[in-house]
Amino acid sequence: MSNFLVIGLGLIAQGLFSARFIVQLLQSERENKVVSPSLFWQLSLLASLLLMVYGFFRSDLVIVGGQLVGYLIYIRNLQLKGDWDGLPTFIRWTAFLLPALMGLFLVFGIDYNWDKFLDNPEIEGLLLTWGTLGQLIFTSRFVVQWLYSEKKQESAFPVSFWYISLVGASIIAVYAIFRKDAVLFIGQAFGLFVYGRNLMLHHAARLERSMDFLRKFKAYRFPALMLFTAAVLFFNLGNWEVTESSEARYALIPMEMVESGDYMHPTLMGIYHYHKPPMTYWITALAYKIFGVSSWSARFFLQVALLLQVWLVYKIGKMLLHTDKKAFLAAMLYASFPAFIIGGRALTTDAYLAVFVLGAVWFWLKYLKDAQVAQLLGFYCMLGLGFLTKGPVVLIVPVILLVVGRFQGRKGDLGLSWHLLGSLIFVGIGFSWFILLYLEDPQFLDYFVFKHTVQRFATDTFSRSQPFWFYGAIVLGTAFPWILIVFSKIKELLVDKKSVQFWLLAWTIIPLIFFSISKSKLILYILPVYPGIALLAVAVWIGLSRQTQKKWDRVLFAFQVLILLGLALSPLIEPKLVLSYKFYFLLIITASVLISIRVIPFKVADRSVFGAYLFVMGITAASTYFFGANADLVNDQKQIAAFIQEELPEKADVLIYNKRMPSMAFLTDKNIISLYDGDESLNRETQFERTDAWKENLINLQEEPEWLFQRDMGNVILMVRKNQLEKFPEKFPLQQFNVKEDFGKWVLLFKKDM
Repeated sequence: MSNFLVIGLGLIAQGLFSARFIVQLLQSERENKVVSPSLFWQLSLLASLLLMVYGFFRSDLVIVGGQLVGYLIYIRNLQLKGDWDGLPTFIRWTAFLLPALMGLFLVFGIDYNWDKFLDNPEIEGLLLTWGTLGQLIFTSRFVVQWLYSEKKQESAFPVSFWYISLVGASIIAVYAIFRKDAVLFIGQAFGLFVYGRNLMLHHAARLERSMDFLRKFKAYRFPALMLFTAAVLFFNLGNWEVTESSEARYALIPMEMVESGDYMHPTLMGIYHYHKPPMTYWITALAYKIFGVSSWSARFFLQVALLLQVWLVYKIGKMLLHTDKKAFLAAMLYASFPAFIIGGRALTTDAYLAVFVLGAVWFWLKYLKDAQVAQLLGFYCMLGLGFLTKGPVVLIVPVILLVVGRFQGRKGDLGLSWHLLGSLIFVGIGFSWFILLYLEDPQFLDYFVFKHTVQRFATDTFSRSQPFWFYGAIVLGTAFPWILIVFSKIKELLVDKKSVQFWLLAWTIIPLIFFSISKSKLILYILPVYPGIALLAVAVWIGLSRQTQKKWDRVLFAFQVLILLGLALSPLIEPKLVLSYKFYFLLIITASVLISIRVIPFKVADRSVFGAYLFVMGITAASTYFFGANADLVNDQKQIAAFIQEELPEKADVLIYNKRMPSMAFLTDKNIISLYDGDESLNRETQFERTDAWKENLINLQEEPEWLFQRDMGNVILMVRKNQLEKFPEKFPLQQFNVKEDFGKWVLLFKKDM
């Protein structure tokens, strides 16, 4: 049997073991007491059998023998519940005989190395003892449960089962920390929650049984959503370095700010870089000051921004949708959109901009409701901060919503003077940096207003042109099937032009049309549109009939299954992909959870949103292992940087041929010299430079073709794309190097004493 299939069996077994407690907990929550559902024991039996098969093919007697006691207990519980005799005789006999035959074969059929089992050089003796103790305690809980059930002559969980589980899980969690095993730790951390909650159910007074699942947790469901979302967003956040994309630029600029102490004049690799206002750089620089410079700290406040977005969607939802539950579902749905997650995986301005856009909308709605001066000024303050983040684009959604709201008769009660004061606050905050730079150099006005605003919108100056329908396709794929659910009711939404739903429809459609007209298009440009989609989708979704909800629920589940299967089988399509067992384990856990919430009674209106959220959170957690293991595919230069830092500490300069690589300046302490030979990324804007010092780190080979041949290469590293080296070997002084290191797309050339 192939190793891939054997590992797959083990992962599926672990996923089923986790799913059984999800089933047990959700069923217990519905009945307001600790229960022992048949499905729990069926999943346990199947998982145990698969794990024994896994152990058999790995010739691991410990796994097979370790599962045997629990396996028999699972069968006994099914007998006590009266479900065992309902199975066909062949299945019952096979279930008894197969594990016994596997165990006998492993004992007598192979020469098992017990010394190897007892002496594991990868784990210290004390740590191994600690982990083994935790596992023994963990296993003993089912023996206790079996004895208790025999005494009562029914399948049940004694309270001691949960206490023993807590102790065992705590010990194994500590073991996982010392072993630096994130997957094992997450599994035990989730278990601690399940065991603790069962103890609460055991000791708590009975609650009203007719409550639906989300109503029951009304008091703390939103804090739980925020905590779980935060845990996923920060999980393994530093497992990959800054990627050679916009992220590397946004990470390097604040690093240079911190090093130089100049926070007003952003520089990228030593050259003034005024493409964006400085708010994102300032926030990132603050993270560097607190946590030090790293890829993790570069993304830290980005995750905080995402959490603030979820909080603001919830707050806006409470005002517009009028019930806490609808607001909660809207916040959960927004967190389930892939665009939301993408906004936090790589450092850009868009996540921060979305916070200020949502903050402005929230303050405006508060102002319309309460007519407080502070709320109106808060609205203008948010617009100012957004302008200082990405310029005029911050105005698009708020202005559209204000105009539509005015058409609907929504207006505040405060006079014009307060709006004038608010406008001054907006200008004072939003224009401050622009005015400072204009006073220093008047050409900045033309540079930013026309080149980075008008030309970015109307032309393909920055090579980001996409067809008009681009954003329509993006929204369909990243808000599926919710955008289709919204448009299935488009006629009804257009009937009442004074309704909240019409206002939300304007939030969804008009900005989308505006951005579609623009020539420059990137996915995250439309991030501020998604809160409107989430709020409108929930408003429409709750109003659908139960039968219609069931149909869309099945469509959503089928879509999720296809995505999970596609991810699992992706290495068969692209052999270069490297997917670790931790990636597959998290996929299986995600699939198990999705199946679990479908096999227990759960309101379909809640289940669809809950399932969409858990699906995206599971993939987000798994993706961190994908990013970490596929550095070349995600443009992560950590392997090259680590080699340079560790193997070539004596080299002073890194010459990078015909490519701007800010990630190398971020990840190494070397002096980076860029060699321009026609690549547009190195066609830097130097009109604001006051000296020629920048020319030392940006060499124009088209003007100085002999520069490389005239330079002594003894103390440098030459970094060249492999295809360019193979195509134009005559451009490089290859005779000056005696070592060539291959890193996928890139090659390092250097001289080293042999």
